[in-house]
Amino acid sequence: MVNQTGGEVLKAILEQADEAIYAASKPEHRYQVKAHRSRTLTTLWGEVTFTRTYYQDKTNSSYHYLLDEWLGLDKSTHIEPFCRARLVTRSADVSYRKYVALTTPARLSGQSVLQSIRKLGTIPNQAAVMPAAKPGIYKVYVEADEDHVAMQKGHAKEMKLINVYETKVPVCQGRRKLLGRRTFSGWETPSQLWPAVNRYIQQTYGTEQMPEVVIKGDAAAWIKSGTEYVWNSTHVVDGYHDSQYLRKIAGKGTSTALYEALKANDCEAFVKEVQRKLRKSPQREKAIRDGYQYIMANWEGIHKALTQPDAASSTEGHVSHMLSDRLSSRCMGWSPIGAEQIARMRTYIANGGNLEAYARKQFTAHRQTMKPEVNQEILKKEWSRRKLPYCIMGPLSRPRSKILRVAVSRIILSSEASKVKLVGNLVA
Repeated sequence: MVNQTGGEVLKAILEQADEAIYAASKPEHRYQVKAHRSRTLTTLWGEVTFTRTYYQDKTNSSYHYLLDEWLGLDKSTHIEPFCRARLVTRSADVSYRKYVALTTPARLSGQSVLQSIRKLGTIPNQAAVMPAAKPGIYKVYVEADEDHVAMQKGHAKEMKLINVYETKVPVCQGRRKLLGRRTFSGWETPSQLWPAVNRYIQQTYGTEQMPEVVIKGDAAAWIKSGTEYVWNSTHVVDGYHDSQYLRKIAGKGTSTALYEALKANDCEAFVKEVQRKLRKSPQREKAIRDGYQYIMANWEGIHKALTQPDAASSTEGHVSHMLSDRLSSRCMGWSPIGAEQIARMRTYIANGGNLEAYARKQFTAHRQTMKPEVNQEILKKEWSRRKLPYCIMGPLSRPRSKILRVAVSRIILSSEASKVKLVGNLVA
């Protein structure tokens, strides 16, 4: 009932708008009516077919659908911008086919949805509104890791994820929240991604004095290189990877002695314990040597992580929530641009951005350049005469009008209110 009524309302309003444009263009005698033709748009209510007027411009013999120009719809558009924005928004969380069913009763192919995402483009990491400057914070943390995303062609690629935050606050038992979080993601090289992180830290926290920055992550070269681009920064290895490699050395035995040697910064005691493990389990030589080489190569960062309580990291959990849930937890292959677009949409949301509003703005940005050349004053007067109650109640019998009036009221009061709101925006 809601979708059917909404479609009827939108059809009536669009055709009333076409009549208003005709009335506004008539006094100037510039446009000659050539035909009346129908067009079908996929909307939040499903497919809506409406009739509009086809004109010829007498000044240059060009042909126009003035209503289409007023709405900012080019010839190839078959999904109206507000429906397209909703499709894109939901694509950040669920697969293409699933979010079509969640958005519109119309049947759309996955390719149509993919084209909507491509039209949106890749959202910049800096797109979300920057927070106000926060002087007086003298220590900032950065957690960095990557997700291995399967590609449609070739091997998996590493999608980078960086979280900048001030501190962690407890939410419930076993769970903490990052305070003042700002997220960055993408395929960029370290020389492209880290300077953006540094600029953000400078603008937000470095107005008086550049804070101390602790970069936490594994020993990947791109993470360690962050200290070359971020001012006043040091790198510590996160506890997850510490434990992983210490367990490689210890095997089924205890790793207490190894931990104690690392905490005490006693390299000699650590080497002796590794040698003891090797003598005891020679069959595990490769695993022990792998763990030993990793620890020795990152000794300083691991020692800092073990001796600084605030160096505890939750990088794996953030990667799982931000990237893996959508990009790598299902059996699918991505194109490089598709994976980055999804990652950036999720990043934009994590940074407090309203993705649907952003998409609407992008999809309607060209509307002002397509406004038809008609008398705007007359057009406003004609449109003011064609309000919603008039265009759906006028030609109807009284009982039917009451039913529609109740139905429209329910739409406005329901969770579908945004659908009604878009009607006004379409013809405003």
